[in-house]
Amino acid sequence: MEWVTAQDGLQYVRVTAPTAGELAWADALAPAINADIDTYLGRDVSTDAAAIAAVAAAALRAFGYGWKYREAPFGEASWLDQGGAVRLAGDWIAPIKPILARYRDPAPMIG
Repeated sequence: MEWVTAQDGLQYVRVTAPTAGELAWADALAPAINADIDTYLGRDVSTDAAAIAAVAAAALRAFGYGWKYREAPFGEASWLDQGGAVRLAGDWIAPIKPILARYRDPAPMIG
């Protein structure tokens, strides 16, 4: 499912006039996030409008985390956001997994 698009992600990170490199990164990042979220959620994703809105909002946040990876591709990135320190995890959907877990298909976890 397309949880985030490159254009929505660029708007979220406040890039109004992206360079060719920024466009290429956004065009690669959005589908990667969508695929990671789909893999994490499993097949039976809720079609409830509130669930879809929550996952889409979380996907935008993941795009923001992925965008910050451009600044530190081989190390850690951190920044201040609304007065709080944010440190990038090794996986850009790791920070949104608590949100995604509410909508995750439990069938693959039952063994």
